[in-house]
Amino acid sequence: MSGLAVYLIPLLVTLGVFVALWPISLRLRDASVVDIWWGPGFGAQIVLAAWWSGNALGPREWMLVALVCLWSLRLGWVLTARRARAGSEDPRYTVLRDAWHPGFWWKSLFVVFLLQGILQWLIALGPMAGVLAGQNNIGVVAAIGAAIAAAGLGLEALADRQLDKFKRTAEPGALFTGGLRAHLRHPNYLGEVVFWIGVGLIVAEGGLWIAALWSPLLITVLLTRLSGVPMLDERLSATRPGYAAYRRAVPGFIPRFRAWRQRRAA
Repeated sequence: MSGLAVYLIPLLVTLGVFVALWPISLRLRDASVVDIWWGPGFGAQIVLAAWWSGNALGPREWMLVALVCLWSLRLGWVLTARRARAGSEDPRYTVLRDAWHPGFWWKSLFVVFLLQGILQWLIALGPMAGVLAGQNNIGVVAAIGAAIAAAGLGLEALADRQLDKFKRTAEPGALFTGGLRAHLRHPNYLGEVVFWIGVGLIVAEGGLWIAALWSPLLITVLLTRLSGVPMLDERLSATRPGYAAYRRAVPGFIPRFRAWRQRRAA
């Protein structure tokens, strides 16, 4: 199959799933059902690209597929479980609903569902290119990348686990500042960026430098400048007493190692 079609088929499939979720969100009046596919869609796209290409995969390509699928399934499970426990629309989408009123019911198709489908595909382009590179063995750079990706996945999983454990016992609206969040406001976002840097190194070993840089840069910009840290900081500052002081005292994304050492010494 031609190279362009191998990339377009995953895009069409993931957009189709997001569009199928849109009427469900209208019936439930809950745009956060879009999160059901945000994580799993990455794994689905890389598997589809590998399948439709018809190429045999080498050890490096299989490792890349396994890492992305593991990351995507874990994220999908976490977001779906959180939505089930909450029993109501995620506040992120409630803010969008209020901002885009009236007519949010049809605007959400574009600003929530189709937009996330396009972003998901753009981020997945890097590992898809790596999987389509051909049969390759795992070299030193790819091994280092896999270790970094695993560390990022572990950091993200630990941060999510700590937050979910806190929410099960805390009063509604309570602010969690323990665990990893004593040192960073958003350790799960840092873990996500670290994961994609590791994926980029695996792709880079095949000489695909643009593809290797593309996904980590895009996810970093998305989380630190657009929908991640800025939106969450703004929402929590408005809804969580004490968050403004916590925000001033604790870095959002990059740890202050000197302050970390001082806390440990104290």
